[in-house]
Amino acid sequence: MQVLKRENGVILLRFDRGESFPGALADYCAETGLESAVVLCGIGMLSGTVIGRYDGREYTRTVLDDSLEVLSLQGNVSMKEGAPYVHLHVSLADHDFTARGGHLFEAEVSMVIELAMLELSPGLVRRPAGGDFWRLEAPQT
Repeated sequence: MQVLKRENGVILLRFDRGESFPGALADYCAETGLESAVVLCGIGMLSGTVIGRYDGREYTRTVLDDSLEVLSLQGNVSMKEGAPYVHLHVSLADHDFTARGGHLFEAEVSMVIELAMLELSPGLVRRPAGGDFWRLEAPQT
């Protein structure tokens, strides 16, 4: 992972082939003390991708083994149980241009991921809200 640019609260990161994603992003947040952010966008390619869909009680997961083009990648960073939690949704396209998407649990960077995020002041937290769901909350202003 490399920080390409950091200015005016915007951070542009590059993740390279073979890196675990979004694990490497969570590691970056922990190492730099980043607790709250909006992941604005991301492009690149992922493989061995585990995505899921939440049905109101739990996630149903599927594994996409092929190397897939990232069409859309966005989400946020908050604190969950004392550590940075990266919550991302992704849309991916295969070699037939078929799109699949959902909550991104894990993947491996198969080419590159270029990601832009906006750092926010600390305070976003995840709290249990029943089942597998953790609600995003912010401090009262």
